[in-house]
Amino acid sequence: MMNTIPNLPTLFAGDVILAKKRKGLGRILNHYIVYVGNNTFVGNLSDGVKELHYNELINLLQDYEPTGVRRFSGSYFQRNQAINRAYSKLGESYSLINFNCEHFANWVQFGKIESSQVTTGFVILASAIFLKLVSKDE
Repeated sequence: MMNTIPNLPTLFAGDVILAKKRKGLGRILNHYIVYVGNNTFVGNLSDGVKELHYNELINLLQDYEPTGVRRFSGSYFQRNQAINRAYSKLGESYSLINFNCEHFANWVQFGKIESSQVTTGFVILASAIFLKLVSKDE
């Protein structure tokens, strides 16, 4: 259990902190950081999946504003499995399309590597291309 991050409720292992960039275009996307217990976090950052201790997280939060917590829902056994999933990806490379911070957090909490932000981005891009093609025909 942890409750020393300003403006956030008490965290339990398996919970995910949601954050947004404090400045710039990155404010439209969510960033996800997994709490694994003992004042330790695991995140998929630009340099890959790595463990962050409390002080490193506080430094990261200079650029990111916490906006909420996505609670882990499951049994004690499932929570331990989730933490093991987090550690199993240490050192894995970051990929905006194939394995970003949302993919990682969903893998930890749900056992599925997926990102609604990437899916939404592709839908918007495909729609824009379709509209451009249709408008050329007129």
